[in-house]
Amino acid sequence: MRSYKFNPLSLITALFLLFFQINSQAQESITTLSLRTGMLLETFPDVERTDLEVALKYWTVELSQETGIPANIHIYTDTTEMLLGFENGEINFIVSSPLVFINYFDLQQLTDGYKVYAEGSDTEDLLVITHKDSHINSSKDFKNKRLSMLLHDQVCALYINTLTLEHLNRKAKQVFKSINHLYKSPQLIYQLFFKQTDVILVYRRAYELAIELNPQIRKKTQIIHKLPSMVRGIGYFNTNVDPDFREQVLSNLVDIHHSPSGQQLLNIFFAEQLKRSSLADLDNTIKLKQEYKRLINFNKLH
Repeated sequence: MRSYKFNPLSLITALFLLFFQINSQAQESITTLSLRTGMLLETFPDVERTDLEVALKYWTVELSQETGIPANIHIYTDTTEMLLGFENGEINFIVSSPLVFINYFDLQQLTDGYKVYAEGSDTEDLLVITHKDSHINSSKDFKNKRLSMLLHDQVCALYINTLTLEHLNRKAKQVFKSINHLYKSPQLIYQLFFKQTDVILVYRRAYELAIELNPQIRKKTQIIHKLPSMVRGIGYFNTNVDPDFREQVLSNLVDIHHSPSGQQLLNIFFAEQLKRSSLADLDNTIKLKQEYKRLINFNKLH
């Protein structure tokens, strides 16, 4: 039986680190052909920084000899600092959530990278789930209820506000009696299962895995809204990276699942392989933000 450990950001970052030899920034000039990854840690609440660093250290030793391409990583907790690092060349590859790219980056400075492919898809549905006993069957029933969702997940916050604006003409904080933030999806699901909250937002893989571990969850809960086909963790290169070098990096990673060491690592994160990303992967998130802005403007006029 599996335990819930999958997180896209950990996988993307791990693969870029452990598949390439690591050099410290002090030994590397900005103009050197190297992979310099920046990761915004707080964008992904399911990431355990300690677990990630331990895994990277171990697997880097195992796999770093497979290529001579130098690489390093910078873990950021501040988006502005990460953006500055991207603009001044300190980093040339960004791993984050789609909404961070949309809100903070000039998309013309971004080009292809990688995204995670797991369980037959490179996207996930974001679900709004309630307990069947609560009689909450749509967003129209949210008033004075308790909401719980992932900490730092900006897409969850944007989606729930879009739903309440559409059906109740108010932002979520004006609708719900309380809004609670948790670090882990299983915590959210079990909080709902034991009626400690009324509404949760979780991604489909976490929900289905919880049901696999405890079939009673399916009997006691229901999906009332769904935001389909969302990309969670994704990475993009800076357009100023040498195209030949960029293709060399990407071609190495696309076949990682064919090697025993690469497959072993993918199995740790319950993933199958990596897929190439493009700016089109941001489209669904862009549409969500546009809908949110439309509803905000509509409510201002009325």
